[in-house]
Amino acid sequence: MMLSISESILYRYGRKEEIVNRLIEIIESSPEIAELLQHCPYSVLKKFQVKEYARGKFKLEQGTIYSEVYIIVQGKIDIFILSDSGRKITLDIYGPGNLIGEHELLQKIPFSSSVQSLSDVVLLKLSRESFLEWMELDRGFARNLTESLCNQIYQLSKRIESYSLFSTKRQVVVALSSLSKGDYIERKTLLKRISSTPRSVDRVLKELKDLELIEMDNGVIKLRNPGLLIELGSKE
Repeated sequence: MMLSISESILYRYGRKEEIVNRLIEIIESSPEIAELLQHCPYSVLKKFQVKEYARGKFKLEQGTIYSEVYIIVQGKIDIFILSDSGRKITLDIYGPGNLIGEHELLQKIPFSSSVQSLSDVVLLKLSRESFLEWMELDRGFARNLTESLCNQIYQLSKRIESYSLFSTKRQVVVALSSLSKGDYIERKTLLKRISSTPRSVDRVLKELKDLELIEMDNGVIKLRNPGLLIELGSKE
């Protein structure tokens, strides 16, 4: 009979260590974390620290070097940069299973963006030394990490292209097109992803609403016709 990851941990390492019991609780409540830690060696597992922060209290600053990596267990985290004028531009929003600081940690370089929790969050914290040990002992994790970093670079290059070359209208359409019908995004979150003024963004949103491509209610934006929205974006 095949054991689950939590059963395997208990079988191999017993029930007495508090960190193992806490990790099992996390694993059993999070499929993303269970997959990520599936083959993580115990020498690394026992070095994880569980950290909890209230909304807005977890922060990492652009330009600072950190010696730990974080894995998101619960909650949402804003990944953003500040323009020369001080305007906040969101590059991505991370959720459960995402790692924070892995590529900076590998190269011992300052953070290329800032980080702040958008909600209450639960994180797993691991030192650089233990993270490198994990990569060395768990080749599957190392391979998946490489693929993830390559995807991040690709997605970031697409966003930079959008910020530097696209009109406000196309930036808005591209951002909204990433949603599925029935999903929603708050106006304030959308504004952080667009390199334009709130007035220009609102003008585009009004146009899209008049075309019945989106719905807006108290700052919440929902898609009505994703197909036509994507078609409109391709013509911009």
